Amino acid sequence: MKTKYFEYIAVYLSVFLVCVFVGIIGRMVLLEKGADEYTAGIFFWISTGFGILVFAILSLFLNDLATGVLNRFLKAKNNESAESRISNENLEKIEEERQDILIKPELSENRNSARDIEQIREERQNAVKNQKQARIDAAILYAQQEFALYASDDDLKQLSKNIIIYAEGVNFEKIKPVKVKDLSNLDLYHFGWNIWNCFKVGKQDSVAQFLKLTFAESLKDVESNSIKTHLKDDDQKGIIKIMEDFTYY
Repeated sequence: MKTKYFEYIAVYLSVFLVCVFVGIIGRMVLLEKGADEYTAGIFFWISTGFGILVFAILSLFLNDLATGVLNRFLKAKNNESAESRISNENLEKIEEERQDILIKPELSENRNSARDIEQIREERQNAVKNQKQARIDAAILYAQQEFALYASDDDLKQLSKNIIIYAEGVNFEKIKPVKVKDLSNLDLYHFGWNIWNCFKVGKQDSVAQFLKLTFAESLKDVESNSIKTHLKDDDQKGIIKIMEDFTYY
């Protein structure tokens, strides 16, 4: 409050001094023109008072005018700022929505892609299982046809179980012997090679062991290594012959 009071004093004092200075200049000019002291003094006081009056009038009206203009300017600026803030908020919302629109399809695409990959993997696994099962079925049918006249029904069933054990690669200790008649070792070797060629399970050592355990009585005097080396001997001799593919047998 005191600071503002001193500001008013400084302003009005400056105006008064200016008006006095103008009055002095006017008085001196009149004296030079030949006017008397009284006339020059009257002009001095009139010009000084008139200057102060003009300043007071201008100050009164200009203050209100300046205040109105300033308030209008500030109001317009505030409105502009508010509109700017609203606009910025709208832009931010629009940008967030746009990001959501961009992100959600991407996430959806990623989920769909992962789902597609998983579905493809499952389909491939099922295809492999189905293919393996088809080979097992074909091998069992082939064995039953080849040994139908040379083994009992129970032995044929056990032979089928042994083939499944070999194809699955599980513990060979579960293989039980099968009795056959009227078949030579060469026939059994050829049968073993055909089974190995169907599944390609490991090396031929495993199929030699499979034959040794399945036809334990017939091959009791033959070592597994010897069986392995004679699997494809005389491929077209004997009752059971070498077949590259017995799927259509």
